[in-house]
Amino acid sequence: MTLLQSARSVVFTHLFDVDGKSATARQFDKVVTWLIVANLAALVLEHLPTVYVAHEAAFGTFDRLSIYFFTAEYLLRLFAAPADPAFKGRRFATLRFSVTPFALIDLLVIAPYWLHLLGIVDLDLRMLRALRLLRLLKLMRDFVPAVKEFRHMNEGRTFRQKIDALMNETPTSGRLHDQLDLIFIFFIITSVIAVFLETISSIHEPLRAEFYWFDLVAIIVFTVEFLLRIYAAPEQFHGKSAIGSRFAFLKKPTSLIDLIAIAPFYLQFLIAVDLRFIRVLRVLRILKLTRYNSALKTFGMVLNREKRAFAAAMFITMLITILSGAIVYEFEHLAQPEKFDTMPRAMYWAVITLASVGYGDISPITPIGQAFTMFLALLGIGIVALPAGILGSAFSDQLHQQREEMLKAVEDAFADGVLTEDEAKQLEEERIRLHLTEEQFERLKQRAMLKHAHQINAAQSMVEISDKLNDLRKALDSMPSGLAIEEIRKLPLSEQEKAALIVLLK
Repeated sequence: MTLLQSARSVVFTHLFDVDGKSATARQFDKVVTWLIVANLAALVLEHLPTVYVAHEAAFGTFDRLSIYFFTAEYLLRLFAAPADPAFKGRRFATLRFSVTPFALIDLLVIAPYWLHLLGIVDLDLRMLRALRLLRLLKLMRDFVPAVKEFRHMNEGRTFRQKIDALMNETPTSGRLHDQLDLIFIFFIITSVIAVFLETISSIHEPLRAEFYWFDLVAIIVFTVEFLLRIYAAPEQFHGKSAIGSRFAFLKKPTSLIDLIAIAPFYLQFLIAVDLRFIRVLRVLRILKLTRYNSALKTFGMVLNREKRAFAAAMFITMLITILSGAIVYEFEHLAQPEKFDTMPRAMYWAVITLASVGYGDISPITPIGQAFTMFLALLGIGIVALPAGILGSAFSDQLHQQREEMLKAVEDAFADGVLTEDEAKQLEEERIRLHLTEEQFERLKQRAMLKHAHQINAAQSMVEISDKLNDLRKALDSMPSGLAIEEIRKLPLSEQEKAALIVLLK
């Protein structure tokens, strides 16, 4: 291999071989992705005069640095093209790569800037800004291979099964499902941020149209997602009819959250709805993130398992709050009738004191009231911590239990030393059910395989010891018992083996 070929191979392996074992290639790919997202954010912020005017130089520097980075990436991809397995060993590998769709997209991203800079093409500032949207096309580099992988993994399956694999994590979901989840998460987070930014007039007024169109796109995305999940519901509820499965799906908490995320938009066409009410419902879209995090599901299981202990702790807290409010009301009502005017207001003081928040808007002034406040504040340190301690301990136990369940399933699959295709599929379904990452699953597999190897070695050792003891026993049977024991103790065996042989002789 020549020095040039070696250099190309190193560049391709460490920067562009995302499917290989190189961690730097995956990190570089993430940097490119986040830089594209940052460029999109910068393009939006440039429409805000209050932001852009004060930092115009910084925006220009960032845009130039982005172009330099994307240009260097494009040139390095051209340089490393002959080391790409798709072009390796073929004539004119660099030229072949340069006419691929991905290479043309990379060129299209940087070409307008350089053509304008060199004076070849005269473009105004607005046109250059609009052309920067082409950088989003670079994300197709990850999307297209994921689509091909998904089509291969779901070949021969029905359309509804494919939609199910696309919307829900299954053994045949592949990377396309993860990328689709990232798109949904992006729209959830940005749409909630947009709700808050709309309340800032200096931001909302210049971007009024952008806010409207973005919310419309988000509604379309969430609506399509909701309809696809309803359509694929029968694949999640086996043993039920199609209609029954969809009704069962609609009763799930996550489905109700999905419905709340799109309901305000359609309600305003049917009935007169207060804008503030619509805004609150739009903020509830953040609850859609619970679908992509297993922590809330685990928390629900913990709360259900420890509901008796938690209810007892909450009952004690409520009892102390009621009694404290009633007691302090009797002592403070006459001294401060404007503050401790009712028992509910006294209970408000009790909750604030018991939780050790201490706003100070209501505070006792009588000696007995102040002494009781000190006692209640000290009592609150233990009382308020009690439910948290119960949930924290139960949460840790639940996570440990899930891990042990998965380990037991893996050990059972490896019990015969062979992992069949059906067993691998069942393990993958179990991994998805318990929301374990692939890294955690691999560690459990390695642990189970190591345990299985130890069991095999232990069994082989026992067989060898048994054969060795039987041979020695035959040789020592003709000797007197005492002499045989002395001979056994002289043998180059472990103490365990010697003790076992003596027991057999006796």
